[in-house]
Amino acid sequence: MTNKTGLLPSEQKIVERIAKVRKAACRASESKRRFAEYRYLRSVLRAYDYFSDEELLSRLSEIAPSLLMTPVRADSHPLRIIIEATCIQPDVRMRSRWTRALEYAVAEKIDPKELMRFIRAHNGIAGCAELASKTKARHLSKVRELTRFPDLIR
Repeated sequence: MTNKTGLLPSEQKIVERIAKVRKAACRASESKRRFAEYRYLRSVLRAYDYFSDEELLSRLSEIAPSLLMTPVRADSHPLRIIIEATCIQPDVRMRSRWTRALEYAVAEKIDPKELMRFIRAHNGIAGCAELASKTKARHLSKVRELTRFPDLIR
């Protein structure tokens, strides 16, 4: 059932939350503060938690290409989709670092209110991203390992 905007209720929720995160991205890019992007990342984590609670994560990856005009790879993490849909930062490596840091925060079950403290306690965004890569290998590397060593498959 669509509403007056022609969107399904789940799509409307996603679009509204992405708009909030985009506002946070604009504020962070205009800010002169050193750690302005932390607030943006907290907003991304809140959106992720909201989508998770509302069971909209799978719907997010479905509608991102058409409705949010965001390119989505088959193995994209929902955090990466949110960042790609909202971020103004042109540096792709920075976006990747942010995604890995937030993946680590999600794996550690960090509340968005505690994100700034968590990031600072783990040597900043780069430190969190590094810990994420050390503690949780990406899915693709596991697939490569299994195809290289088929004896490991049981």
